[in-house]
Amino acid sequence: MPPEYSVPNDAYAALGDETRLEILFELADHYDEAWSSGWLSFSALCEQVGVDDTSRFSYHLGKLQDQFVVKEREQYRPTIAALEVVTAIRAGTYDETTTRETTIDASCPHCDQSLLARHHEHMLTLSCSDHGVAMGYPVPPIAAAHHSLETVVDLVLQQHAAHVESLRRGVCPYCWGPATLSLPYETVPEFILQYDTVYATAACEECWMSYPLPVPELLVSHSAVRALYTAHDLEPPATHLGSNSLVNLSDVDLLEDGGARVTISLEEATLVVELRGDGTVEQWHEC
Repeated sequence: MPPEYSVPNDAYAALGDETRLEILFELADHYDEAWSSGWLSFSALCEQVGVDDTSRFSYHLGKLQDQFVVKEREQYRPTIAALEVVTAIRAGTYDETTTRETTIDASCPHCDQSLLARHHEHMLTLSCSDHGVAMGYPVPPIAAAHHSLETVVDLVLQQHAAHVESLRRGVCPYCWGPATLSLPYETVPEFILQYDTVYATAACEECWMSYPLPVPELLVSHSAVRALYTAHDLEPPATHLGSNSLVNLSDVDLLEDGGARVTISLEEATLVVELRGDGTVEQWHEC
């Protein structure tokens, strides 16, 4: 049964005014200075926001207090929720979308066509036009506006590895709620570029997060796998797409107990890792 939530209508209403958003922007911009000089007083904040009517300003500030602004020693500081609102707005989360795309140095495992990196509707996707999406990650417009798509792809791959590690520990990488990994994922959606491997299911019990994940990718941060790549003078496995990716180097066999055996072959070296049904490592050995 899904968890029940109370909708914070007051919080949503508090953000529906330009003056209140300007208050949050000014407090966020004062964050660095606050470490040495403290936060802003009522009069200083009112002046910074540019409101002449103190009664009107007091009204708007009062609407933000507790949930987005806290008063301490006659000064006002933003809450974490306020800083997250400012970050989301300035990252372009609510802006109209633009599209950027480029081919990258990685190919589709089915046709050797170069994968296309595309940023559209706040999502970075790596895909083959004939065989579907290899990876999709939410990326705000500010990233694509200030960095090359090649840089964004590299950072997304590293973030993906961190997210997998979080999932292996039972934590959703988006909302920090309880998350699970389970084997196998029964039916992979048709729009996904399907590798010749077994998929696991990553799912959060609290938020929207749920997607299929190639089982070998559960091992991108495992110490033995990283050591295998290092021994062959390769960058960490999380950075690889194509021929040296974990998915490409691995064979996966489902076990009767619900787990899986992953056999990773790199040149003359072979590493065998056995996973439990929840995606955690039971044992591993080199051959």
